[in-house]
Amino acid sequence: MDSGELSVISQYSKHSMDRRSQFEEKGFYIEPNLYSQKDMEEMFFLFYDVFLSLAEKFDVPLRKEYKKTSDISYAEHLKELDHLILDCFNHDKNIIGEGYDIVSYSLVFLRFLSNKKIEEITQEILGLDRFNTLYGWTNRVRIDPPADERRTVGWHQEIFYTVPESRFLQTWAPVIRDTTLHNGTIWIQPGSHKEGVAKQSWTEIDGRATQIIVDESVTSKYEEVQLAMKVGDVLFFDGRLSHRSGSNYTEDEIRLSLVGMWHDVHNRNFRGPKPNFSQRTTIDRKDYWNRCNKELNWGY
Repeated sequence: MDSGELSVISQYSKHSMDRRSQFEEKGFYIEPNLYSQKDMEEMFFLFYDVFLSLAEKFDVPLRKEYKKTSDISYAEHLKELDHLILDCFNHDKNIIGEGYDIVSYSLVFLRFLSNKKIEEITQEILGLDRFNTLYGWTNRVRIDPPADERRTVGWHQEIFYTVPESRFLQTWAPVIRDTTLHNGTIWIQPGSHKEGVAKQSWTEIDGRATQIIVDESVTSKYEEVQLAMKVGDVLFFDGRLSHRSGSNYTEDEIRLSLVGMWHDVHNRNFRGPKPNFSQRTTIDRKDYWNRCNKELNWGY
């Protein structure tokens, strides 16, 4: 099918039908202006501060002396954040992963993620009442530098990347700046969720995310649409909707995007996952206790 870039000002973001009806018919719904400018400003300071700390910690060669977090502004220094993250990325790509993990459990991000409107819209779309608990799965902010394809995935359904056969929806949203065709905003195939679990292949590629790709015999039946989205807009979509990553073709612009899922805990196939954290810091608890016992004269 022909492809095209779709602005959220289009029919897909208008309230011509209610949220749930549009979601069931097209497989997705876009809520405009869900996040505020203040929300994005806090996220900007969060990313700047985290990557400034990582640059200092790992002695990253910097192209310039960056200002302290208290001396910058979202309106004037967005390009400074791009350059800071790129300096870290060019020095050691693993720094991006550590920044990603720090952001994900920061208080600023947890406040951002816990937006009441997201809960209400998810409950409405899934036909749940306001007391029904939602479980968040892998809610993170993707960090996509230019030409970095390590985490990009072709046409896929999210059902193979979460709790199998449970009831959930996925969210996606631009963070800090608008997402465009040029910086790699998300692609979707409206209506493709009606395929159910589509035919798809499984491929492991060194250095890349696992590729569980919907077969071309399925994707060829649907229009390919790249969603240009404004800061503040949030995309809600079905876990069976075919979608894929965009590529960042800019020279020096970081694309940040909120990704994640919300599960209905009442679904019989949902079981609460066990978090599996691993330390980047090497910790020998017994050795540390022995040193404290000796140096602090505990007497054991």
